[in-house]
Amino acid sequence: MTASISCARISVAMATYNGEQYIQEQLDSIACQDLLPLELVVTDDGSSDATLKIVETFARSAPFEVRVFQNETRLGYADNFLKAASLCRGDLIAFCDQDDIWMERKLSGCAKFFRDRGTMLVAHSARVLLDSGLHGNRCPEYRVTRLWEPGSIDPFAFALGFATIFSRELLELTECRSRPERLLGHDQWLWFLAASSGKIATVADDLALYRQHGNNLFGVSSARVADRAKGIIQTTDYNALAKVERECSGILLNVAQHAPAFASRLRESAEMLNLRARYHRSRHRIYSRESGFMQRATAFSSILLVGGYLPDRSRTRLGPRAGAKDLILGISGVR
Repeated sequence: MTASISCARISVAMATYNGEQYIQEQLDSIACQDLLPLELVVTDDGSSDATLKIVETFARSAPFEVRVFQNETRLGYADNFLKAASLCRGDLIAFCDQDDIWMERKLSGCAKFFRDRGTMLVAHSARVLLDSGLHGNRCPEYRVTRLWEPGSIDPFAFALGFATIFSRELLELTECRSRPERLLGHDQWLWFLAASSGKIATVADDLALYRQHGNNLFGVSSARVADRAKGIIQTTDYNALAKVERECSGILLNVAQHAPAFASRLRESAEMLNLRARYHRSRHRIYSRESGFMQRATAFSSILLVGGYLPDRSRTRLGPRAGAKDLILGISGVR
């Protein structure tokens, strides 16, 4: 490892709640990292089992500092994770579930991507660990390792929190308390802010075992990245999608007022979302059952004439696939 990586200050933010069954394996895997974290911050949301006792026992021999905080009132999983992150001291922060197992090079494998100062978040692939002990499919699944330039990755298609490490600088952007309904998850919110303010790296290596059992808050069947993203982006209700994009644009403009270091990039992202919202309002007219042929054709032309269907890596435009869909299914009246 280079000096910059080996000296990286990484905090682990773990949110716990009645996790006694599997938490010891998770803690042990953190202690076996080839790049040890600066600290482990645990925020407990009112466990009634032996979770805290296990953590406290681990803390006595851990090769790094362990700090434990007990919430006075239940926060829920997302706010509990965000509280843990806010208490971290490291330059980088890794979200950590209470029931997974980390590969020993998880932290070192992600830290190297932060050599690029513009990188705000790194997400890695993981292998599902079944109740039987066998390994299942991959989730998340990234087939190639890639560093995405600002604006080139979908801000609504996120990785599950256990598979992400992010720059502490992102916390400067989380002061806005009004997270939109579609971005209530801590992982959704941090991904959205990272994609709107800088670069994101996606890593093809499997750096954790994502355990599936009967008490998962989110399981593979209900929470795969692609499946959860469908409810946000892959929808035919383009009017609702436009509303979400306008709301998120307003939030970015609000955040920009309090984060001067990211203001320019945030405003660009806000404008991108506004433009896409205009396109999606037109698409709503294309697919509306109340629209006649001329109304559908006019709406299609309004996007076509301003280049909305041209290829664009910045995701400002809709792209040719959307154009083909709107022409074949929308204009023709096929639903």
